[in-house]
Amino acid sequence: MNALAILDSLDLIAERSDDPTPLVYARLFARYPETEALFMGDTRGAARGQMLRQATETLLDYLGPNTYAANFLKAELRNHDDIGVPGEIFPRFYQAMAEAFAGILGEDWTPDMQGAWNDLTAQVEQIVQGEPQTI
Repeated sequence: MNALAILDSLDLIAERSDDPTPLVYARLFARYPETEALFMGDTRGAARGQMLRQATETLLDYLGPNTYAANFLKAELRNHDDIGVPGEIFPRFYQAMAEAFAGILGEDWTPDMQGAWNDLTAQVEQIVQGEPQTI
């Protein structure tokens, strides 16, 4: 995976968007409408923002030292399963992040960025399925 391309995309998003949270969730809900019901109680968007921050922090650890990311994702799979959220949502969430970011960056979204985010999504899918993953 091209970690630098993901980091570059995150840097550009930070420069161009005060808060990409609404766009990420709009993509998630448009692509997977069944996920919107999971956030009915989040009327102010606080949980959505927190989840995006946590997903980003986990991503940064995964791309770097990976001191906790894979184990954190596995733990969150169990936590989310306890409240009826299926594990396949995790890679879909990262996919929605990539789609929203591509929309924000427009022509500055590169094929390298797209490929790196595709690789990341596939690796999160491997973690969800309990398969060994490589960085």
